[in-house]
Amino acid sequence: MTRPVRRVITGLDENGRSRVLIDGPSPHVTDLPNGGITEIWANAESPASYDFKGDRAIFPMKHDPLPGGTICRFLEMKPGVVIPEAPPEDLLKLAKVLYAGMQSDFEPTLETVKRHPSFHKTDSLDYLVILSGRLTMLMDDDEEVTLEPGDVIVQQGVLHGWRVEGDEPVRMFGVLVDGQVAG
Repeated sequence: MTRPVRRVITGLDENGRSRVLIDGPSPHVTDLPNGGITEIWANAESPASYDFKGDRAIFPMKHDPLPGGTICRFLEMKPGVVIPEAPPEDLLKLAKVLYAGMQSDFEPTLETVKRHPSFHKTDSLDYLVILSGRLTMLMDDDEEVTLEPGDVIVQQGVLHGWRVEGDEPVRMFGVLVDGQVAG
């Protein structure tokens, strides 16, 4: 079960004065086999409109930002997740179900699941902060980088995967900004 995340959303009242619009745990939680994702806020325009009075979290969750938009979320990953010993074709089927369930634009392939079943990409610029736990980021060129609390990742729309290290869950905060490859 994913740990609740309190969100405090501010805005303006009808007189243009600042006020708290939402204060409480986000109800937008997606529990996954390896952890969970809590959606905090999202938008679908740039520049962002900040006069919205309702709840802009996307639920059910969408893995990738909407065109021109952003997603703000918490991610929690469990330790001790064991990748089943299975033929790559079976892992591919599992990965396709997982990413389809998250409404991801990413389509897993045999090549990506052979590297690691969590291997994926988004067409976004992702700012990620490790809050607790130890996490290894897996890159396409076989490089691995171990991350600890306080480390910041800037993912520029690249293939990557995750592996939790140790016995502590990893909690990560992220903002995903819709992007595209230059050129």
